[in-house]
Amino acid sequence: MIEELHIRGLGVIEDTSLVLGPGLTVVTGETGAGKTMLVTALQLLLGARSSADLVRRGAEAAHIEALVRVRSSVPASGPPAQDDAEDGSVAELWGLAEDDVLIVSREIPADGRSRARVAGRLVPTATLHALLGPLVEIHGQHEHVRLEQPAVQRALLDGFGGPAHRSHVDAYRDAYRAWSESARRARLLQDDADARAIRLEALRAERDEIDVVAPDPDRDMDLDLDIERLANADALRAALDAAHAAAGTDGALEAIGAAVAALRRAPIEDPALLAFAERLRTASRDLSEVVADLAAAAADVEADDARLDALQDRKRALTPLLRRHGPEVADVLSHRAEVGERIIELEGLAEDAEGIDAAVEAARAALDVAADALRGSRRTVAAELTAAVGIHLAELGMPHAELSVALHPLDRPALDGSDRVELLLAANPGEPPVRLADAASGGERSRVALALEVVLTADRGSSVLVFDEVDAGIGGSTALAVGEKLARLAHRSADGDGDGDARQVLCVTHLAQVAAHADDHHVAEKQVIDGRTVTKVRRVEDAARVEELSRMLGGAATADAGLEHARGLLRAAQEQRATRVHV
Repeated sequence: MIEELHIRGLGVIEDTSLVLGPGLTVVTGETGAGKTMLVTALQLLLGARSSADLVRRGAEAAHIEALVRVRSSVPASGPPAQDDAEDGSVAELWGLAEDDVLIVSREIPADGRSRARVAGRLVPTATLHALLGPLVEIHGQHEHVRLEQPAVQRALLDGFGGPAHRSHVDAYRDAYRAWSESARRARLLQDDADARAIRLEALRAERDEIDVVAPDPDRDMDLDLDIERLANADALRAALDAAHAAAGTDGALEAIGAAVAALRRAPIEDPALLAFAERLRTASRDLSEVVADLAAAAADVEADDARLDALQDRKRALTPLLRRHGPEVADVLSHRAEVGERIIELEGLAEDAEGIDAAVEAARAALDVAADALRGSRRTVAAELTAAVGIHLAELGMPHAELSVALHPLDRPALDGSDRVELLLAANPGEPPVRLADAASGGERSRVALALEVVLTADRGSSVLVFDEVDAGIGGSTALAVGEKLARLAHRSADGDGDGDARQVLCVTHLAQVAAHADDHHVAEKQVIDGRTVTKVRRVEDAARVEELSRMLGGAATADAGLEHARGLLRAAQEQRATRVHV
């Protein structure tokens, strides 16, 4: 559970905190007050892509910080078993909590890359999703638009199916990959044999050319420097000899010795003079080592025309390889490995030619069996899903609506099945089922989306559900039903039964009928401070809450009729809460 959300410098929000509890929490406010920016903050904490445009003008960075209650967030079976390669396992990060509270934060600088922290420890942004993603679900205000996409509909159906159905999905995908690989190899074998032979010959020649040179990163690392030394041996030795003479016993060493002797002849034992003498003796010892090293280096420099010729020959042999496959020797060796793999594959094709057609046929037969099994399982799951959604649609003011699932055969099998999954809605009696995108109204599509979300989230382990104006396009008694449904969902435990901690549902809404069902009500308000628009979020109770509901109903916040209407909504919601049963 998220206990507190602190936001600073994000959009119109200068600095505000939102204290959250279990159950249903609503956030209301005028259009443009910054309600949705709270959802944006949560999305950023889940690892969503950030942008400097989100940072409030004049602020150095946007900061989002959440206090997460571990005991209410981690499932009884333990934290999700996902590991992050750099920062350790997610379980380890949960272990950083103090007093069962974990602090998670995200910083978006106005002029740099964002930074994420868990309990003060820097982590990659992807780690935030691994940590909080299984626990927090966000449903946007345009969820019905997303649900119109076939890929999303298929994923929802398969996600509702549970482990037994998932085994059919996995079996089909394995069969599809096996068939795709065998078909790919068959296509390669159908290529012109002469062209394949020419390609194989070219690859072998390329491999042999590299093998003859035998590039060696250690051996060839200093090749250019070794050539330069040998080519300039006389000049190099002359430079070393000159340096040795200037620094040796007839040069700098003698001068230092004379300086030490002069200090010794001083008439008094001055500590400063003694210190100078000691420093000169140290310099003399260091210089003596340098002189010896210069002499050794000069002795090692020898002109060797034969070795120079050999190194230059190797350079000439390596240069074309580096030009084509480099720039480094390691790149040439990497290319050699790729060529070797390609040669093995082409040589293996000839061996496979006789049996490849039979392999493709067998793989396709196995794929067809898996496709039939998956299709049958999807039909079973579809019946269960539509029955569950139908109950919620009736409660949302669509008692005669029927949701169905159509499976359309594809011309060619795909990774996710041999059928295209499509959700259809017959909104009224006597009407044919149509695609969700063609449903009669946005309000109907929103209600279908909400019913699907309630069904799909009820059985998942997410302890925090966020709904951003999913009630768009509805009103009246339907809005009351939406509020009741969200409240029921909030008071159903995350493990799917009625026991244990309640879920935490956060809903951004513009409907008083929904807000009346909340356990906690917060209002986002715009204020002008020093000529700048600032959003503040405050919790409202009692009379202040009644005034906000009255405002949302379209009347003056203090008008008697509006206040009485608002009180009536609250009373009705409280009566339903008293008799509430778990969904």
